[in-house]
Amino acid sequence: MRTITGAKRYGRAPRWAELERTLIDRMNASAEPLLAKYVHPDGTILWPTTPDHTGIDALDDAYESFHNWPLFYMIGGDDRFLAWSQKEFDAITRQFGRYDCGHGHPMVVNEYEQGYDWFHQAEGYLFFYLQCMAAGPGDARNRERAKRFAGLYMNEDPAAPNYDEALNLIRGAHTGSMGPAYRNFTGEPWLYEEWKKWWGLPFHDIPGVTSVYDLADPHKAALMGKAIQARQARGDVPVNIGVTTMAANAWLLTGEEKYAAWTLRYIDGWLERVERNGGIVPDNVGLGGMIGEHIDGKWYGGYYGWTWPHGWDAIGNAMIVGAENGYLVSGDERYLELLRSQLDVLIARGVERDGLLHVPHKYGDPGAMFMTSNAHAIASSEGIDLSADGWFEFRPAEGKFAAHLWYMSQRADDLERLKRMRNPQGAEWTSIGRSSSKNQGGHETAWIAYLEGRYPDYPEAILTYNLEQVGERLLFMETDAQDPAEYKDWYLQVRNPITAEGLVNLTMGGLQPEYNGGLPMVRLMYYDVRRSRPGLPLDVGALVSGMDAASVTVTLVNLHPTEERELIVRAGAYGEHRFTSAIHAAADADAVVSGSAAAEETFIGDSTFKLRLLPGCEWSAVIGMERFVGQPCYAGHEPWGAAKPSASESAGEGA
Repeated sequence: MRTITGAKRYGRAPRWAELERTLIDRMNASAEPLLAKYVHPDGTILWPTTPDHTGIDALDDAYESFHNWPLFYMIGGDDRFLAWSQKEFDAITRQFGRYDCGHGHPMVVNEYEQGYDWFHQAEGYLFFYLQCMAAGPGDARNRERAKRFAGLYMNEDPAAPNYDEALNLIRGAHTGSMGPAYRNFTGEPWLYEEWKKWWGLPFHDIPGVTSVYDLADPHKAALMGKAIQARQARGDVPVNIGVTTMAANAWLLTGEEKYAAWTLRYIDGWLERVERNGGIVPDNVGLGGMIGEHIDGKWYGGYYGWTWPHGWDAIGNAMIVGAENGYLVSGDERYLELLRSQLDVLIARGVERDGLLHVPHKYGDPGAMFMTSNAHAIASSEGIDLSADGWFEFRPAEGKFAAHLWYMSQRADDLERLKRMRNPQGAEWTSIGRSSSKNQGGHETAWIAYLEGRYPDYPEAILTYNLEQVGERLLFMETDAQDPAEYKDWYLQVRNPITAEGLVNLTMGGLQPEYNGGLPMVRLMYYDVRRSRPGLPLDVGALVSGMDAASVTVTLVNLHPTEERELIVRAGAYGEHRFTSAIHAAADADAVVSGSAAAEETFIGDSTFKLRLLPGCEWSAVIGMERFVGQPCYAGHEPWGAAKPSASESAGEGA
């Protein structure tokens, strides 16, 4: 392994590096107050609030409460976050195995969700993927679970016939360890409830039902309930693409090609359906393999599809996951078309006003009366049609979809897609706005503006914001007097003090993993040689300040005044990239890299190199990179070859 020495002294430590280490330290100290007040000593959580709870929902919310703890560990968080993560996954899995799902068996069967949709499963099992990644392939329990969980969708468990191999489709909108959960679609009246006004109607062809308020009529609610059962229970839906991460996770842990083959075959099936449906991803495929088979031939109306409840916001998340998984597993950029093609569908149908593009987020029966989600209502006075040939709910699209596409492709036309959809009057590209997203993120466009040189203050701005996020949640926990009997399933999510977006952007050069089950896609990973574990060494800060298709620009700083730090730098999260060479300041030169006569080029030619950072020194380089040319795997998380106890073996330590 090539070794490079960073010996350039800095006069004053960079502010961004100090903020990074302050943020890491602050979060290292924030978990214990949460665990002490809101989690039982054995790791079980305080919701459900009654031991006789019955339902099919909210396992995902329990897992989500800790989703980014393994990711924080991989950035450089305390060792205990790895042990805590495994302990919490185990405890929550056992806990929800004690609650009945309402169909005569528990919510969790054989350690896995009994049967639910992949919008929610993808959110919940993000915690599992990151735990597997953080612990590495040496953790036998994670490895066994990963293979078994993926096997639920590969016909390896006779009790879970979720997948039709001949037709390459998943058999239901709700699936899990008990097979397709058609039982969850009971056909009961779909009565009016307050929350439904935010999302509108699943179907617009039910006699007498033109808005959710009509569901207050029991007869009309009964008609809607029967339609949901008949049309949405059976067959494949786009959010099932989230299953590919379960298979890709098993592949990254084991290297067994059957998981890679299944991942690509299933994504290929959806690419074929897009082509068959005239360029638009259909949201329902029947058990016979036909689009619209159970919905009167309509390509829309599926569960978590174009019409209900979230439209593009749910479908787009699945497109991100499918595109990224396909590219990672195959190294073939064609899989990005899954996402790119759907962005083009929206852009082509967009309506522009004052330079701001409003794109449709939903589709329903042409000519129907659509109830735009109150949460996303666009006043008619703005002159934006709420319906156009069946497309409705026109509003600006989140930047994350095009941001993920550009990040993976590094193509100029994909950056133009992102710019085409941005608000020219808004400040989201050059300021840090408050976010209510569950991953505490949402600043993808601001980070990209920084990489373009248009928002130079982004590093300090996002880290300052992240420190405020942590501080606010710590203060809330300190003053929180809510009665635990009143907790809802999301009580821990809104108290989780760990925030990762800024650190992932700046240190690793990537976007946060897509919350609905995406894997981390980053340019750089770090390993602390002294501690034999993933993450930045103590006192080290990292700043990725630029990238293109063939290089990444990074600065690493050792803030310790008397001790050197040694780390291994890896190309990509999984060794999927390869470093070519690094142009950097000569080891004994007090000069900048760019245009300096003291700059030198060091050949690397590998997916890793070792960096020695002398006390009070920094190393800045433009590192050449060939992308998606290596065999991705988790095994590189122990590039030093040291034997370590598994996370499950050490799960009780420090907890």
